[in-house]
Amino acid sequence: LRCLFAFVLKLYLSTMKLFTTAAFAAALVSGVSGFSVQQLHASRAATSQLKMSSAEASRRDILSNAASAAALGISALVIDPNTASAASLRTGNITPQSAANKAAESYQGVYSDPNHPDGYRVIRASGKGATMTLSDGGSGDETYKNIPVGVNGNELSFDFGFKGGPKGVIAVLSDDKQSITFPDGNTWTKNANKYDGIYKDPKYPNGYRVVRKFRGDTKIINFITEINDTGNEKDSVFVIGSHASLFSIPTAAFTFYDLPGTAKPEESKPTNFVSYALNQPKDYSNGIPTIGQFSLEESNTVFPYGTITFPDKTVWTRI
Repeated sequence: LRCLFAFVLKLYLSTMKLFTTAAFAAALVSGVSGFSVQQLHASRAATSQLKMSSAEASRRDILSNAASAAALGISALVIDPNTASAASLRTGNITPQSAANKAAESYQGVYSDPNHPDGYRVIRASGKGATMTLSDGGSGDETYKNIPVGVNGNELSFDFGFKGGPKGVIAVLSDDKQSITFPDGNTWTKNANKYDGIYKDPKYPNGYRVVRKFRGDTKIINFITEINDTGNEKDSVFVIGSHASLFSIPTAAFTFYDLPGTAKPEESKPTNFVSYALNQPKDYSNGIPTIGQFSLEESNTVFPYGTITFPDKTVWTRI
């Protein structure tokens, strides 16, 4: 009976594999609605859901990456970049949208300071200048918010008096807008993890999304996103997430847990022993997942450079 079960299950999975990529690609192109990002006025305590054994983390990490590759089959690029379907999405030259996205990049972003490898600096335009959120990392480290930053062309002025540092420090933005260098030679690197940065959702022109590395102790949760629809920091909601292997970049699957507006999907009841084996209870311990496709491909006609694309055609664009 076990041999029969294994044979039927293998046959079923082989058959379903043929349809996965095509089905999700069709869903994206036809505009099937997967979710709608709306304002959420209460956030959950994410940290209580992050603890698990290392063995469980490794197992779930493998399953998460595998599921991401399948569900993220909106494009054959993630599964096999050499297929005809994948090639049809590439023009060979930078697309107009990718060119526009690259041209629109600015000093805004998530910066890494080599003197504080566990910390981060988020610099975002505000009024005639900018504001910065700064954390040096480490246990019990304080996060400083709404620190004013002066902007004058490619020069940014900082006041580090809030933590006992110097005032009126002038740093220079590199020509490619990928780093900031200070008078002492220290250089902050922008979006060092490739996917991190400040994104805009066209549905919320006054809002922003800050995606950065999660400084936690779990192998499953590896990035965190600040969702803000209004531009008022008090309205921010933080959601955790996990990504597939970054070795797959310029494209990679990113799973966001409990994005505002998502609802727990209904689970179908098994009708035979094969569907029973496949439809085991879903694990929502980290939250309800929504998968997006991150892309740094310049020639991809569906997933432009510097974007995260979701199944309902919502596209976040990095600025």
